[in-house]
Amino acid sequence: MIVWALAVPLTAAFVAFGQGIERWAVLAAIGLMAAALAAGQGRRLALRAGAAVLVAATLALVLHFFLDHFAYRYVWLYSAPPLPWYLKLAGLWSGDEGALLLMAALAALGATGLARRRGWAGPGAIAVAAALACGAVIWSPFVQTGPDELAKAASMGMNAHLMRVWMAFHPPAIFLAYGCFLLPVGAALEALAKGGGEWREIAARWSRIGWLALSLGLATGMWWSYEDLTFGQFWHWDPVQTSIFLVWAAATAHLHTLRRYHASGYFPRLHPVLGMVAAILSLVSMAVARSPTLASSHRYVGDTSQPLLIAGAVVLVLALLGALMAGRRRPRAGATYDSGTRMVYFAALLLAATGAVAGYHLLEAYVSSYLGLPRPAELKPFFETLVRWAPGEEIAELRRAYAQWDVNNFSVNRWMAPMGIAIGFVGGHFFLPIASRRWRWAATAGSAAIVLALALVFKPFAGLYSGDGMTSGKTVAILPWLDALIGAMTFLAVAAMAWAVWRVQTKGLRRQAVAYYLPLAVLHLGAVVALVAFLAATVNDTYAQKMIRYPDDFGRTIRFPDGISVAVALADEETVSDGGPGPAFVARTSVHFSVTEGGRVVSEGTGHTVYRDAVPPGVEGQGSVRVMCEMIDYRYARFAGGKARMMHPVIHRGLWRDLQVWFPAVEYLEAPAGQPGDGLRQTTEVPLVVKTFPLVTWLWVGLSALILGALVVTVAEWRRSRR
Repeated sequence: MIVWALAVPLTAAFVAFGQGIERWAVLAAIGLMAAALAAGQGRRLALRAGAAVLVAATLALVLHFFLDHFAYRYVWLYSAPPLPWYLKLAGLWSGDEGALLLMAALAALGATGLARRRGWAGPGAIAVAAALACGAVIWSPFVQTGPDELAKAASMGMNAHLMRVWMAFHPPAIFLAYGCFLLPVGAALEALAKGGGEWREIAARWSRIGWLALSLGLATGMWWSYEDLTFGQFWHWDPVQTSIFLVWAAATAHLHTLRRYHASGYFPRLHPVLGMVAAILSLVSMAVARSPTLASSHRYVGDTSQPLLIAGAVVLVLALLGALMAGRRRPRAGATYDSGTRMVYFAALLLAATGAVAGYHLLEAYVSSYLGLPRPAELKPFFETLVRWAPGEEIAELRRAYAQWDVNNFSVNRWMAPMGIAIGFVGGHFFLPIASRRWRWAATAGSAAIVLALALVFKPFAGLYSGDGMTSGKTVAILPWLDALIGAMTFLAVAAMAWAVWRVQTKGLRRQAVAYYLPLAVLHLGAVVALVAFLAATVNDTYAQKMIRYPDDFGRTIRFPDGISVAVALADEETVSDGGPGPAFVARTSVHFSVTEGGRVVSEGTGHTVYRDAVPPGVEGQGSVRVMCEMIDYRYARFAGGKARMMHPVIHRGLWRDLQVWFPAVEYLEAPAGQPGDGLRQTTEVPLVVKTFPLVTWLWVGLSALILGALVVTVAEWRRSRR
């Protein structure tokens, strides 16, 4: 309360006086946190004052966005008057400078809580907050806009791809997670160097909250990607996605060792090491998001804080090595691992190994780029098709764009599948509610035999695969592995639910059974459902296109495979100022669709597709084939679209299958005066694209169950720790 009582009047003062005074205030906050590191009795007071200043500076920046104070260059770059309030709020983290300030403020608030702890926890958290605040001074969001820039435009506006409600949820969830992993590093280092300390209690709260926030951030990011043609539909091992997965894998492995950890018992080194790895990888992930080396749809641009973040990661690595060396003098714990603890140990190592595989491929892409190695043709799908249709002046630029390295997603998937199979069997064996060791192993062996038959004999994925979608031949080659993966994960889900039922039966409907055992089983069941649905949606998708003529085919029923019919009609077209980059041409098309099975309409609906660009289609030579290529390949859409062009599809969300209808704007041009058809709109050919994705609804159901189960477990464990 003291922090907020100080922050409110400071915020008012910053907004009233302005002119970059906030930058000096952030510098003063760093001084206060340095004093907190050195002070004894006055540590908490100095820290609270520093946190109040950082919170006030952050709130002042938010108000600058709300009040359209374009004299601040950061506001000028990422906002515009027509933006709704939640996107103006999201402007705070639209760029590197604001994101650093936000993280510094969050870290300072967290440090005020950890400063109450004994040992290294408080100083470690204060050091993290001070380092982030230093970044917010060096890369400050409070720099004034130059007169030449203001003369050029009143404001630049937000990137059109960011103008979605998910911008208000996805990035801050990721930042919150990273802060939760970073702040307890002092306690983790103390646990490694000295043993004991308050690491166990701190990790129980901060790690769970961080994992929950990160999982929520990933889920909202997947929903967002599903609606945007440049993000690759759900997940495609984009470098930034890959780096976030590294953090998630380390944090998940860390959580699996949490309940059994004890400084003089189980996992005395593994548990804090995994916590440190999650913290280090959080900095690495933020650095990757600021790196222009690899092709990505998710990175910051311009001069960024990447050097500071890399330096921070190096410092934490050195601190980790130092703590491990210091801890070598301590006697090793003599705890004997039972069967269940060994399974937890193997599960944690396997989860960490999935992160290592993703990390290797990310590092491979960076090394290949730095060495100037040519990118293999197999990693450039659709490239030759695009080159044939691209105008001459664009070919060289197109070659450069496709020569830029990114993560080899085919190779990542090939390695991830067997690891996922191993995780499924280890987890299922752990959960099996069978007391006899012999019968438990027999049940696991029997399940393995069924999974083997599934992959080698029945081959459900191969049987369902139609070849009508965007699935690569390299993915088809590992379909047996995916069959085995689904089988192993089903074993895990069934075993987890059976374990929960057994626990409830043996313990009755006690609070622990309802608050821990059932949610834990639901959490694992949700993860399995989400994974199976994700594989089905990405492997068994379908794609169909037809070129239709405007205005002849408008209002007519266009038939597609699988009983799908679509009719389109122009709703409206206008030039608007919507808060995006400059005045934009926006066209909306009314879409009516129906799905027929056996001569009977099983589903139908209506919606609107939206096309946005800086100029109407055709003005710069954008042809229908090029637009079609954008809807096929997210890499080309990322290259050709820029930050002004955006297409939103109509999405029909069904229980077993989702239907997407993509329809860009046509060239709504009138024939010139004195020409045939004077004043009439010209005939234009434009692509109409229909995509289907099976089980997408179950992907969201699974992710929701995963997050809800984790939330209930987190609350239950927090209450248990307070008793």
